[in-house]
Amino acid sequence: MRLGHDWVSYLEAGPRDGPPVLLLHGLLSDATTWELALPALASHGLRVIALDLPGHGDSAKPRGTYLLDDFAIALDRVLPLLGMESATVVGHSFGGAITVHFGYHYPHRVQRQVLVSAGGLGREVNVGLRLLTVDGAEAVVGAVLDRRIIRRLLGSQRLHRAAGLTEDRLVNLRRIFRSLADPPARSAFFASARGVIEPSGQRGSFHEMEYLVEHLPTMLVWSSQDSVIPVAHARDTHLRLPQSRLVVFPGGGHEPHRRNAQPFADAVASFVYADDPDVPGGADIVS
Repeated sequence: MRLGHDWVSYLEAGPRDGPPVLLLHGLLSDATTWELALPALASHGLRVIALDLPGHGDSAKPRGTYLLDDFAIALDRVLPLLGMESATVVGHSFGGAITVHFGYHYPHRVQRQVLVSAGGLGREVNVGLRLLTVDGAEAVVGAVLDRRIIRRLLGSQRLHRAAGLTEDRLVNLRRIFRSLADPPARSAFFASARGVIEPSGQRGSFHEMEYLVEHLPTMLVWSSQDSVIPVAHARDTHLRLPQSRLVVFPGGGHEPHRRNAQPFADAVASFVYADDPDVPGGADIVS
């Protein structure tokens, strides 16, 4: 799909006349993070679009800024091109921060929001991401990243077994490598990351900015032992938004939509159809 002079890539599933759902991935990721949830969501009759955000995946990586404003402007232009005037927007991690920012500035585009292990709800974030925003980090990563060595490591079954790497973990490592090995993608990642993270933590909280509004239906989805963004952010946000839904899956991992793809899809579908009297609702999962 063309967006001006640039190409935007996406995955699609479900009936074209189904309730529209837009999926936004996080940093060091792309639309394939939703590959397990996509068919599960579509099975509920939803029309699901998983975008490669500008600068990520197979989408164009133009030079310039990658601030939340830039992503919100792009989404405002993308939705009509997809035949969607508005949608339920589901954002994971960095994509969650984009979702809140987009919903606040373009309320006519967002019917409801699902924040999955989302950024922007507190200051705390994994130290590894904080270190990547230190001055000089981009140059260091570019200097040490040898594609041949990394590909050999990622392709060695013996090393995988020795390190105890699961197939799902390998999928994530390959996705991260793809985001950092290509210079334009690497530049886009660092520009995106520095827009929301600094060495001391996340740059701010949407609570402080009063971006989270009670009138926008909100669901929060997390893992109880998320090591990237703590589940405390979800619980605190749920208290601040009494009408919100909170779904916390037991266990670790920063991608509950992958580890719990079917129950995740069931919860999202229940949320989307909540106002439809002909569709039975589902109970939230709270640990």
